[in-house]
Amino acid sequence: MEPKMRALIESSLYHPSVVLPLAALTQLMVERDFNLGQVGLIVAARGAQAAVSRSRALIFCRHCEAHA
Repeated sequence: MEPKMRALIESSLYHPSVVLPLAALTQLMVERDFNLGQVGLIVAARGAQAAVSRSRALIFCRHCEAHA
């Protein structure tokens, strides 16, 4: 492998935006005994919860700006 490509891969693999979600997913899989169905449902539910929370925050910000 070329040195530039190797350096790019290594810097990407150790980046926090890659490592932290991977560690969280690994922990979740261990907690659920590697049941991919349960893990998939939990990840989907958390994603939906984050989306709803974000949309509520955006709506609330627009509401506050309208009254200001």
